[in-house]
Amino acid sequence: MIEQQNTFLTEEEFLLTPQEIERLTRFAETMMVHWPFTVTSIEVIQGGQLALVWKIHTNQGPFCLKRIHRPKKKALFSIHAQDYLAKKEFRVPAIIPTKDQQLYTKNGSFLFVLYEWIEGRPFDLTNKEDLQFVMKGLADFHEASVGYTPPNGVPIFKKLGRWTHHYVKRFQQMSTWKLIAQTYENDPFSTIYLSEIDSILDEARNTLERLNASIYLSWVEQIEQTPNLCHQDYGTGNTLLDEKGDIWIIDLDTVSFDLPIRDLRKLIVPLLDDDLNSWNEEMFHFMLTSYQSVSPFSTDQLDVMYIDMLFPYELYDIIRERYVRKSPLLVEELTEAIEFERVKSKALNALIKKA
Repeated sequence: MIEQQNTFLTEEEFLLTPQEIERLTRFAETMMVHWPFTVTSIEVIQGGQLALVWKIHTNQGPFCLKRIHRPKKKALFSIHAQDYLAKKEFRVPAIIPTKDQQLYTKNGSFLFVLYEWIEGRPFDLTNKEDLQFVMKGLADFHEASVGYTPPNGVPIFKKLGRWTHHYVKRFQQMSTWKLIAQTYENDPFSTIYLSEIDSILDEARNTLERLNASIYLSWVEQIEQTPNLCHQDYGTGNTLLDEKGDIWIIDLDTVSFDLPIRDLRKLIVPLLDDDLNSWNEEMFHFMLTSYQSVSPFSTDQLDVMYIDMLFPYELYDIIRERYVRKSPLLVEELTEAIEFERVKSKALNALIKKA
């Protein structure tokens, strides 16, 4: 009889009933027959609809069993990428082969992977030492990933050269949401959105023009010869500090080939957005300097990053939440996002070299 231990569930997973936890535990037990271990106990770590993660205690120590919630082709790209990095002895959890020496097993439409279990603590990005660890770890990840080529039959997933398409798509969506907002009479959120959106769209349009005038496309052409991976979801939830003082990077499910600055934008801008709608110039430069101490950029490459940061991604997310997901957002959430776009624009425009 496999022992079911106490679970470590997120706020969402606390909604799981004892019966659901029992069902997930037994399901994991059936999946573990594909690996050559004797299971002694199982913990449900995540049990939501999207993510299923278990800590599997065995006669050879603990492992992490995970259901990959992505289409098989995308999952295979990331699985082989993680295997490539682990075999280079880069600090990502190693993938444990099945009895048949495969990197995964399948149940229904989902792939299941068993990983090395990493003990460590999450980083506190309000702590400068931790923040420096995370930024240097990201640079190390980008450099270590160069050389990865997926096996024959595994599609390549990349976002190289597609930024202009993403800009246009989001610009069009924000314009469409403007029409939707006009149908919400006496709605304070929509009233403020309508009063501000034209200037925001002008900024977005200008950002696209600046990207096209930058070295973006030539940089893409250059890096496509030896591309690096971008994590696409790098941050405190996917990094751990072990007892030896080393950083580990986990959850590589969303990796794709892209310019390294895409990960920096996704990490830096939301972090500064949490800083009471101000632009913490000291923190911004500290993060960038920490990264560049490992992997420096040219002035032209930095301009591409600043331009990408100018696009109103954070505001876009707020507006989408209101008009697509129909979330009852507070007016203050919109006004704070608009104010952040203003201070961000002022700070970044001062950094971009003059033509």
